[in-house]
Formats: sequence, C-alpha cells, structure tokens
Amino acid sequence: MAKKTASIEDLVRLALLKVAEATTGEVKLTGKDGGLFASAAGANKDAIAECMNAEKPLLTVLRKEGKAEIVALAPAGFDRIARELPEEKVGALAKGVALALAPGARAEFIQAVIGRTPLAATELTPLLEEAIAAEKAEQEARIAAAAKRKAAEEAAKKALARALELFDERRKNRLDALKREWEAEGERATDLPPLRERTETGTGGGEIAPEPKTSEEKDFRRYETDRLAAAWRDAWDAKKDEGRDYLESAMWNIRGLRMVGEVGASAKFDGRYHESDTPVFTDDAARIVRPGWLLKEDGGDYVALKAAVEKA
Repeated sequence: MAKKTASIEDLVRLALLKVAEATTGEVKLTGKDGGLFASAAGANKDAIAECMNAEKPLLTVLRKEGKAEIVALAPAGFDRIARELPEEKVGALAKGVALALAPGARAEFIQAVIGRTPLAATELTPLLEEAIAAEKAEQEARIAAAAKRKAAEEAAKKALARALELFDERRKNRLDALKREWEAEGERATDLPPLRERTETGTGGGEIAPEPKTSEEKDFRRYETDRLAAAWRDAWDAKKDEGRDYLESAMWNIRGLRMVGEVGASAKFDGRYHESDTPVFTDDAARIVRPGWLLKEDGGDYVALKAAVEKA
C-alpha cells in the first residue's frame, strides 16, 4: 500500500478535531457551508476515503439531510485524536461516541477510554453501568432463547420418535387386519408371505406408493409429504443436521417417498424436478446443491420439494 502523504494525514486529523469541537458532536461530511471537507474532489477524496474506510471507519454516518451526510466520530476516529484533547473534554466527547454503540461494544470502548484517561471516569461510569446491565440482559435473553430452542428440538425429537412408532403400529395393524381377513375367507395364514421388517432407511426407496382409494386420502398423503419436505428444507437451511436426520427417518418410512439428487452430483436441468436461484435453462448442465423429495405414485411422480441446483 502506498504511503499516505502528509497533506492527507493533516486533512483527516483536522476533520476529526473539527467533529470533536462541534457542539452537538455531529457535522456535515462535505459542503462549503460548515462541512468537514469543502468538496469530495482532489486530496479531499482520499481523506474522505480514509475517514469512511469500511473495515475501520473513523467517522460514522448518522443520517442524511437532503444530499448531505451528517457524520459523527466513530470509536477509531476518537482514538486517533484522543491524546490531543484536553482531559476535561474527553469524557463528554467519549459519551457521545459510546451512545451510538451496542451495549457490549459500548462497555469495551468506555473501559478503554477510562484506562487511558482516568479523569473521564466521572462522566463515563454511569454509562458504563448501564452498558454492562444491558449487555447482561442481552446475554440472558440469548441464554433463554437457546434453552427454548433446545427444548423445542427435544420435543420435536420425541414427537418424531413417537411418529415412527405409530407408523410401525399402523403398518402392523394393517397387516394383522389383512391376515384376519385372509383367514376369514377360509385360507391358511401360513400361506401368507412373512412380515418384512423395516430397515433404518425405511421402505420408501424406489417403491411406488399404492394408489389411495379416495381423493381425500391422496390429498392427505400429499399434504403430509409437503409438510415433512418443508420442515426438512428448513432444517437443511438452518444447518440443523440432527433435526434433519430425524425428519429423514420419518420420511423414509413413507412408502414411495424418495430423495432426489445428491449434493455435488451432475444433472441436466429439468424444471419439474429442479429449481435454481440463478438463470438455468432446460437441459443445461447443472450441479445439485440441495436434494429434493418426490413421491412415486401409480399415476406418476408427485414433487414435494424440488432439488436446488446451480449451473455447472
């Protein structure tokens, strides 16, 4: 990086001191009438860039008034000129800077100021107490939110585990009813095929879901599939792997429901099965970034969630 010229350094320093001297602690960034810089041209352009550096700004924009930007000292700008300020003015100026910060950053800033200028403690200690109290309240709120989130996840895990039990119970009830009906017809139960146990991945796979007897049953099955797919997508987006695993356990137990695509796999874009945040056209080479889900029915495929892709 090229070394800044003395004139740029001087312009920045004088601008920061001018803000510090302002009665309200805020000044127009540019303008011949009271602006920190008469214009944004020439050396002023570089000085303004230094003051408004995105990584460590010396000034912060408070608001706009017409085309003018109203600015105040940022913590880094205060630190730049703090040693040039009379000790009796440090506290009041630091207070104005601190009030614009979040509680945690405010406490850090005030602590640093008092460490350098003990005389500012009288002005800043009450504000420090408020900042620490607000920071503690934020911490407690985050803890409460985390506990609530954990409780909700545990409740969801228990509900999903119970749902899996009910899936198996319903299947066994159905098979038992079929067995009794078979026997009622005068046939021997020993002639029936043995009961197949479910595997960890379920029976969804590539099997076709039996056609429902009524349209209501078909709509209900699709509705439940949509709900599970939407919850699975939320878990994927939130990177909740454990919750997603539990949802997948339930989804694999729905006959005919299967996952579409594998992350990183290549595919030709098909709008029926794929979606993309960027323009991709039919048969374009694409790459799977998130799988989808579809229900294989006698009449074809019902897409509950399209696989997300990006152009390869």
